[in-house]
Amino acid sequence: MTMGKSNTNKDLEEFKYLIDSRNLTSREQQEERDALLKAREIRFKAKTENEVKTAKLMQLKYQMEEYLGTSKGSPQPNFQNFLKTYIDALYDKRKNFASDINITPLALSHILNRHREPQEAFLFKLIHHSQKTFSELCEFNWELWPKVYFQDKVCMMKETSKRWEKSEGKRIKGRKVKILD
Repeated sequence: MTMGKSNTNKDLEEFKYLIDSRNLTSREQQEERDALLKAREIRFKAKTENEVKTAKLMQLKYQMEEYLGTSKGSPQPNFQNFLKTYIDALYDKRKNFASDINITPLALSHILNRHREPQEAFLFKLIHHSQKTFSELCEFNWELWPKVYFQDKVCMMKETSKRWEKSEGKRIKGRKVKILD
Protein backbone atom coordinates (compact mmCIF):
# COMPACT_ATOMS: atom_id res chain seq x y z
CA MET A 1 0.00 0.00 0.00
CA THR A 2 1.45 3.35 -0.98
CA MET A 3 0.86 6.56 0.81
CA GLY A 4 -0.62 9.23 -1.39
CA LYS A 5 0.59 12.79 -1.40
CA SER A 6 -2.60 13.97 0.32
CA ASN A 7 -2.08 11.49 3.21
CA THR A 8 1.52 12.61 3.64
CA ASN A 9 0.53 16.28 3.70
CA LYS A 10 -2.22 15.52 6.23
CA ASP A 11 0.25 13.69 8.51
CA LEU A 12 2.75 16.54 8.28
CA GLU A 13 0.02 19.08 8.98
CA GLU A 14 -0.72 17.39 12.32
CA PHE A 15 2.89 17.74 13.45
CA LYS A 16 3.81 21.17 12.12
CA TYR A 17 3.39 22.82 15.52
CA LEU A 18 5.67 20.41 17.36
CA ILE A 19 9.00 21.89 18.39
CA ASP A 20 12.17 19.90 17.91
CA SER A 21 13.99 20.27 21.22
CA ARG A 22 17.35 19.71 19.50
CA ASN A 23 17.01 23.18 17.98
CA LEU A 24 16.46 24.93 21.32
CA THR A 25 19.11 26.50 23.48
CA SER A 26 19.69 25.00 26.91
CA ARG A 27 17.80 27.95 28.47
CA GLU A 28 14.84 27.37 26.15
CA GLN A 29 14.91 23.65 26.93
CA GLN A 30 14.80 24.41 30.66
CA GLU A 31 11.89 26.79 30.13
CA GLU A 32 10.05 24.05 28.21
CA ARG A 33 10.67 21.57 31.04
CA ASP A 34 9.47 24.08 33.62
CA ALA A 35 6.32 24.81 31.60
CA LEU A 36 5.61 21.09 31.26
CA LEU A 37 6.09 20.50 34.98
CA LYS A 38 3.82 23.45 35.79
CA ALA A 39 1.12 22.10 33.46
CA ARG A 40 1.40 18.64 35.05
CA GLU A 41 1.18 20.16 38.53
CA ILE A 42 -1.95 22.11 37.62
CA ARG A 43 -3.52 18.99 36.11
CA PHE A 44 -2.60 16.92 39.17
CA LYS A 45 -4.05 19.48 41.59
CA ALA A 46 -7.33 19.41 39.67
CA LYS A 47 -7.80 15.72 40.48
CA THR A 48 -9.99 14.72 43.38
CA GLU A 49 -8.59 12.75 46.30
CA ASN A 50 -10.46 9.70 45.06
CA GLU A 51 -8.95 10.00 41.57
CA VAL A 52 -5.47 10.25 43.07
CA LYS A 53 -6.05 7.13 45.20
CA THR A 54 -7.37 5.26 42.17
CA ALA A 55 -4.35 6.24 40.09
CA LYS A 56 -1.93 5.18 42.84
CA LEU A 57 -3.67 1.83 43.32
CA MET A 58 -3.74 1.06 39.61
CA GLN A 59 -0.08 2.03 39.28
CA LEU A 60 0.78 -0.26 42.20
CA LYS A 61 -1.10 -3.18 40.67
CA TYR A 62 0.72 -2.75 37.35
CA GLN A 63 4.09 -2.44 39.10
CA MET A 64 3.46 -5.67 41.00
CA GLU A 65 2.46 -7.47 37.82
CA GLU A 66 5.53 -6.12 36.04
CA TYR A 67 7.77 -7.25 38.91
CA LEU A 68 6.36 -10.75 38.68
CA GLY A 69 6.75 -10.71 34.90
CA THR A 70 10.49 -10.20 35.06
CA SER A 71 12.29 -13.51 34.84
CA LYS A 72 15.14 -12.63 37.19
CA GLY A 73 13.31 -10.70 39.84
CA SER A 74 15.23 -8.32 42.04
CA PRO A 75 17.72 -9.04 44.81
CA GLN A 76 16.05 -6.21 46.74
CA PRO A 77 12.87 -7.24 48.55
CA ASN A 78 9.80 -5.56 47.09
CA PHE A 79 6.93 -7.01 49.13
CA GLN A 80 7.34 -4.47 51.94
CA ASN A 81 7.78 -1.59 49.50
CA PHE A 82 4.60 -2.56 47.64
CA LEU A 83 2.77 -2.97 50.93
CA LYS A 84 3.90 0.48 52.15
CA THR A 85 2.73 2.03 48.87
CA TYR A 86 -0.63 0.25 49.15
CA ILE A 87 -1.22 1.37 52.73
CA ASP A 88 -0.02 4.94 52.14
CA ALA A 89 -2.28 5.29 49.10
CA LEU A 90 -5.33 4.48 51.20
CA TYR A 91 -4.60 5.71 54.72
CA ASP A 92 -3.19 8.81 56.37
CA LYS A 93 -1.90 6.65 59.24
CA ARG A 94 -0.69 3.08 58.99
CA LYS A 95 -2.25 2.22 62.35
CA ASN A 96 -5.68 2.69 60.73
CA PHE A 97 -4.82 -0.01 58.19
CA ALA A 98 -3.63 -2.27 61.02
CA SER A 99 -6.94 -1.71 62.78
CA ASP A 100 -8.93 -2.46 59.60
CA ILE A 101 -7.24 -5.83 59.11
CA ASN A 102 -7.28 -6.61 62.84
CA ILE A 103 -3.58 -6.66 63.68
CA THR A 104 -1.58 -4.49 66.06
CA PRO A 105 0.27 -1.46 64.70
CA LEU A 106 3.45 -2.96 66.18
CA ALA A 107 3.02 -6.20 64.20
CA LEU A 108 2.45 -4.18 61.02
CA SER A 109 5.54 -2.09 61.74
CA HIS A 110 7.62 -5.24 62.20
CA ILE A 111 6.44 -6.60 58.84
CA LEU A 112 7.00 -3.31 57.03
CA ASN A 113 10.52 -2.95 58.46
CA ARG A 114 11.46 -6.59 57.79
CA HIS A 115 11.83 -7.47 61.47
CA ARG A 116 9.17 -10.16 61.16
CA GLU A 117 7.98 -12.32 58.28
CA PRO A 118 4.30 -11.95 57.38
CA GLN A 119 2.36 -15.02 58.45
CA GLU A 120 -0.22 -16.78 56.31
CA ALA A 121 -3.06 -15.15 58.28
CA PHE A 122 -1.64 -11.70 57.49
CA LEU A 123 -1.47 -12.54 53.77
CA PHE A 124 -5.10 -13.73 53.82
CA LYS A 125 -6.18 -10.49 55.49
CA LEU A 126 -4.19 -8.44 52.99
CA ILE A 127 -5.66 -10.33 50.04
CA HIS A 128 -9.19 -9.89 51.36
CA HIS A 129 -8.63 -6.19 52.01
CA SER A 130 -7.16 -5.70 48.52
CA GLN A 131 -10.03 -7.49 46.82
CA LYS A 132 -12.54 -5.27 48.62
CA THR A 133 -10.52 -2.14 47.79
CA PHE A 134 -10.12 -3.01 44.11
CA SER A 135 -13.67 -4.34 43.67
CA GLU A 136 -14.91 -1.04 42.25
CA LEU A 137 -11.79 -0.40 40.14
CA CYS A 138 -10.87 -3.67 38.48
CA GLU A 139 -10.32 -7.33 39.15
CA PHE A 140 -7.56 -7.97 41.68
CA ASN A 141 -5.88 -11.34 41.35
CA TRP A 142 -5.76 -12.86 44.84
CA GLU A 143 -2.42 -14.52 44.02
CA LEU A 144 -0.64 -11.19 43.51
CA TRP A 145 0.46 -10.54 47.11
CA PRO A 146 1.65 -14.10 47.86
CA LYS A 147 3.47 -14.31 44.52
CA VAL A 148 5.32 -11.06 45.20
CA TYR A 149 6.21 -12.26 48.69
CA PHE A 150 7.54 -15.61 47.48
CA GLN A 151 9.31 -14.04 44.50
CA ASP A 152 11.24 -11.98 47.03
CA LYS A 153 12.09 -15.15 48.97
CA VAL A 154 13.36 -16.88 45.82
CA CYS A 155 15.52 -13.89 44.88
CA MET A 156 16.99 -13.65 48.37
CA MET A 157 17.70 -17.38 48.36
CA LYS A 158 19.53 -17.06 45.02
CA GLU A 159 21.77 -14.37 46.50
CA THR A 160 22.40 -16.39 49.66
CA SER A 161 23.06 -19.50 47.60
CA LYS A 162 25.86 -17.79 45.69
CA ARG A 163 27.61 -16.79 48.91
CA TRP A 164 26.97 -20.16 50.54
CA GLU A 165 28.31 -22.12 47.58
CA LYS A 166 31.62 -20.23 47.69
CA SER A 167 32.18 -21.07 51.35
CA GLU A 168 30.33 -24.36 51.94
CA GLY A 169 29.75 -25.86 48.50
CA LYS A 170 33.19 -27.50 48.37
CA ARG A 171 32.33 -29.68 51.36
CA ILE A 172 29.33 -31.28 49.71
CA LYS A 173 29.96 -34.56 47.95
CA GLY A 174 27.70 -35.83 45.25
CA ARG A 175 27.47 -39.02 43.26
CA LYS A 176 27.22 -39.28 39.55
CA VAL A 177 24.32 -41.33 38.35
CA LYS A 178 24.70 -43.47 35.29
CA ILE A 179 21.76 -43.27 32.98
CA LEU A 180 20.88 -46.54 31.37
CA ASP A 181 20.28 -46.64 27.67
